[in-house]
Amino acid sequence: MATTSLRFVVGARGRRQAVLLDIAEYRRLMKKLEDLEDALALDRAEQTSNRLLPYAAVRKRLKRSGKL
Repeated sequence: MATTSLRFVVGARGRRQAVLLDIAEYRRLMKKLEDLEDALALDRAEQTSNRLLPYAAVRKRLKRSGKL
């Protein structure tokens, strides 16, 4: 895991209100979040569906319905 120096925005009462990240760290976090969301979506799809459709079949359906 990457080490980062955290910087905080402090409010009038001295409480931390926000975190400042450098843009590279922000992008790394967003990439990790996207990967986790994709894995979760796949897991949910596998649990709620009896079968997964091949990519070619999905593409064919989308073309027929005018969505692609």
